[in-house]
Amino acid sequence: MAIKAFISCRFPPSDTVNTLCNMLAPEISAYVSKDVKPGSLPQRLKEKIAARDCLIVIITEEGSSAFVQNEVGMAFALNKPIFAIYHKSVDVAGIQPFLSTFIQYSSDDLSAIAGEIGSLKVAASAEIASREIAGAPEELLENLSTNGVQGIYPDRATAFRVFTRLWDREHDIRIVGSTIEGFKRGIGLEARDLIIPKLEGDDKSRVRILLTHASVAGQRERAEKEPEGYIVAQVRATTEMLEEMRKRSECGDRLQWKYFQGAPTCFMIIAGSFMLLNPYLYMQAAYFNFSMIVKDTESAFDVYNHYREYHFQRAWDSNILTSEDPGFGGGAAHQ
Repeated sequence: MAIKAFISCRFPPSDTVNTLCNMLAPEISAYVSKDVKPGSLPQRLKEKIAARDCLIVIITEEGSSAFVQNEVGMAFALNKPIFAIYHKSVDVAGIQPFLSTFIQYSSDDLSAIAGEIGSLKVAASAEIASREIAGAPEELLENLSTNGVQGIYPDRATAFRVFTRLWDREHDIRIVGSTIEGFKRGIGLEARDLIIPKLEGDDKSRVRILLTHASVAGQRERAEKEPEGYIVAQVRATTEMLEEMRKRSECGDRLQWKYFQGAPTCFMIIAGSFMLLNPYLYMQAAYFNFSMIVKDTESAFDVYNHYREYHFQRAWDSNILTSEDPGFGGGAAHQ
């Protein structure tokens, strides 16, 4: 079934608006209001917007209008997803905070944005479906609370800025990642600058790290457009860094690490009863992807306990899949 979209644009609709509406079809059925008359217009527009699945703003080189601003406000109040297609010369700062996604075009050749129009269709479908599934806002909040979700963030670095106070406070730290290079590239901090103060400043602190075995570390390189041998080299560099950290901090077995014979599906940090999760993508490094912080609700079925059990503990304890040997060929144990 086609998505029903209310098209918000400057009146009267231009040829560009009509062309873009045709490009949205058949997945999106575009309704362009041509009933611009005084009197009860705001109420009629509100009813038209309420009857649609979403609102799509189209702003050409002619610019925006008071009608567009009002229609965006109505859609937002009605909890409708709002998308935009606009010319690059137009300032959309006033409505950008309300947009789920947008497309910017730069020439009269609208065929150049056909691919982005396709992406907008997919995004609109997903956004509308997610709002239908989530139900009322109070239902969404209840679901998040039940599963221990504390926050969702656009990338790993943003999430870790919030997570830092938990890292500093908690004694038991567990990490899952291909290597610890993800701290530098994904968070902007060297792993040693986080881990050594933890071990030196608190003799109760314990850090366990589950890394990727060198024999499988290279499987992601081509997909993520990394140089051949790059991730394997990072496993080696991580091993050397951890050995140096253990020696420097004189922490003994309070710093431990092992190597899992499979690429992780999710970067993870556990700090006591809290957890940061950052899913891996097939074709991009994980730290560009969204992250979430969850807490232990003491339910075996919540996010925290499910990931703690299956993404760390069972893998850590496995004698078949997990090794103390990094996999460089005759490497020594590190426990």
